[in-house]
Amino acid sequence: MAVTFSQGRHKDIKAHFTGLFLLAAVLFFPTLLPEKIGWLTSLIPLPIFYYLVILGKKDGTILIRNAILFSAVCALLIGSLPVLVFSLAMVPIGVAFSHGVFNRKNPVETGFMGFLVLVLSWILFWTGLAMIHQTNPYTTLLVELDGGLSNGLMLYEETAELAPETLESIRSAVELLRNFIPKVLPALLVSTILTITWLNLLLGDWLLKRKDKELTTWPDYIEWKLPEPLVWLVILAGITFFLLPSPISTIGLNVLIVCTTVYFFQGLAIVASLLDKWSVPLLIRIPIYALIFIQTYGIIILSFLGLADVWADFRKLNQINETPKASV
Repeated sequence: MAVTFSQGRHKDIKAHFTGLFLLAAVLFFPTLLPEKIGWLTSLIPLPIFYYLVILGKKDGTILIRNAILFSAVCALLIGSLPVLVFSLAMVPIGVAFSHGVFNRKNPVETGFMGFLVLVLSWILFWTGLAMIHQTNPYTTLLVELDGGLSNGLMLYEETAELAPETLESIRSAVELLRNFIPKVLPALLVSTILTITWLNLLLGDWLLKRKDKELTTWPDYIEWKLPEPLVWLVILAGITFFLLPSPISTIGLNVLIVCTTVYFFQGLAIVASLLDKWSVPLLIRIPIYALIFIQTYGIIILSFLGLADVWADFRKLNQINETPKASV
C-alpha cells in the first residue's frame, strides 16, 4: 500500500538557506577549476531533485532561480560564464525527477524520463557550442582521445625500460584501442548519461527517505526492477552483433554495451538485496561495493546477474508482495 504523499512538507528557513548554499556551490565551484572538480556537474540534478520535493514546486523553483542567479553573477565576475552554461544543462533532469515523484511514476519510468531530458539538454548545449565555434564536438572528442592515446604511448616509450616484446604488445594494445574506441564511442556516451541518471536518482531517493519516508512512494532500491520485455532488445542486439556484417554489427555492439550498463544497475540491486537478506554489516558491504566498481569483471558479472533475473527472479519480486528492509 502506497504511503501518503504530500509535496513541500519541509518549508523551513533552514532548508531554504542550506539549499541555496549547496545548489549555488555545486553550480559555481566547477567553474573555478573545471579540470579538477568539473565532475561535480554530474551531481547538480541531486539538490535540484531533493529541494523541489521537500519544498514543493513553488518554493523549490524560487530556490533554484535564486541559486542560478547568484551563481551567474559570481561566474560573470570571474569570467567563467560559459562553463556555468554547461552546469545549467544538468538542471532539467532534476526537475524531471521531481515531476516523476509528484505524478507517482515508478523509478524506472522516472529514470527513463530523466535520461531523455538529459540527452536533449546535452544535444542543445553541444549544438549551440558547435554553431558558435564552428566545430563538431563529436569529431573533436575523437581527435582528443586518439591524440591522448598516441601521446601516452610516446611518453611510455621514452620513459619506461621494457623488453622489446613487451613494448610491442603495448603498441598493439594501443592501436587496438585507437581502432575500437571510435566504434563504441556512442555507447560510451549513452552509458555515461545513464550512469549520471541512475546515480542521481538513487542518491535522491535515499536522501528523501532519510528526510521523510512519506516524501516518495518509491520502493527501496533493492526492489527496483527493469521491464521484462527489455530483454528482447538484448537478444536482438546480440543477433545483430554476432550474425550480421559490419557496420550493422557495430550498431548491435553499441546496443549491447548500453544494455550491459542498464542491467548492471539491476544486478547491483540484486547484490544489495542479498546483502540485506544476510544482514551483512556496513563495514563489510563498503569494500564489496568498491571491488565491484573497481573490477571490470565485477561489472560484467553483475550485468549478467541482472539479465538472468528476468528468468530467475532472485529477489522473488514476482512471488512476494512484502517489502524488504531498506538497504543499499
